[in-house]
Amino acid sequence: MYSDMLKEMIALLLKSDNRHWANWFTLALEWHSSGEEEKSYSKVLQAYGGMGSFNDVFWDLPKEEYDRLEHLKGEVWKYAKERS
Repeated sequence: MYSDMLKEMIALLLKSDNRHWANWFTLALEWHSSGEEEKSYSKVLQAYGGMGSFNDVFWDLPKEEYDRLEHLKGEVWKYAKERS
């Protein structure tokens, strides 16, 4: 579930030409896939909050994809927060 959400987020981030955040979450996905779950959750949570954070980015996507990315953004944060 978490990995699937990250994969979908990464694809949408790449589609919106946001390589920085796509790379950020790719690293979190790699850590999770290699068994370093705590490291992955920490990486995800570090993306949120503060100026210039993941929360401050505008996604250049069609409305349906924009809404999906916003939904995933919240779900991934919640999942990581509950497990950290």
